Amino acid sequence: MEQWSTKEEINAARERLEAGHPGWRRPAAYGVGLHRDGRTVFGLTNVGTSPLPAIVLAVECGHTSGTAVHELTAERLASAVRALAPAGACTELRHPNLVEWERLLTEIGEGDGHPVAVFVGDLADEPVDRHDRAFREAIA
Repeated sequence: MEQWSTKEEINAARERLEAGHPGWRRPAAYGVGLHRDGRTVFGLTNVGTSPLPAIVLAVECGHTSGTAVHELTAERLASAVRALAPAGACTELRHPNLVEWERLLTEIGEGDGHPVAVFVGDLADEPVDRHDRAFREAIA
C-alpha cells in the first residue's frame, strides 16, 4: 500500500489528485455528517483547512466546485477512507478527517443512518438543503 510519510509527499499527492480532477475548486468549507432519525450531525467540520481530505472526498462524490450535498453509502465513505489512509503514515500531521470518517463508519455499522458530504463553495452561498443547513449551524 502506498504511504505518504512526509508533508512533501502529502502535498504531492494532493497536487496530483487536484490536477486529475477537472473543474476542481477548493471549497470554503466541507464535512461529512451522519443523517439519522431525521437529523444530520457533523462531528468535524473543515473551514478553510485540510485540502487533501477535501479532494479525496470530492473525487469519491464526483464533486468539482460550488456548494452541493452528496448523500453517501457506507461503502463510498469506506472508499474515501482507503484513499486517504496513506496520509496516516505522516506523523508530522494530525489526521482528524481520517479519524472522523473511520468513527462514522463504525457508528453506521452499529446502527442505522447514512453519511452525507457537504461542500460549501463560498460561505455567502445560501444553504441548498437541510443537510447543508445543519452543516452551516455546525460551523457557525
